[in-house]
Amino acid sequence: MNENINKEITVLGTLEVEGMKFHDIEGGFGEHKKAMLVKDIAKIHNRELKHVNELINNNIKRFKDGIDILDIKVSRSERPSYLKSLSLEMGYSNQSYANANNIYLLSERGYSKLLKIL
Repeated sequence: MNENINKEITVLGTLEVEGMKFHDIEGGFGEHKKAMLVKDIAKIHNRELKHVNELINNNIKRFKDGIDILDIKVSRSERPSYLKSLSLEMGYSNQSYANANNIYLLSERGYSKLLKIL
């Protein structure tokens, strides 16, 4: 995985769709590519985040790192403080960030793959 890819992740704000708010995230998988937090995906599908993360972890071989999925908690990046501040900007508290084993970000392709196993 390209170690500089994480610096391209940008939180553009929030979007409201059918009364639910989601983070508008761009980058991480290439310039101007949309991405979505698994936290937001769990909310859309009325699932607990821990169950969606468990599904991903049990099927991690289906996802290509850097193409379908990025784990912004467990990164090989040299800038862990940047990734932590990015996670906080995306709605994680200091405590939830510390307690999380993984904070997954999915590309559109990764989201499609996740839908097949949901």
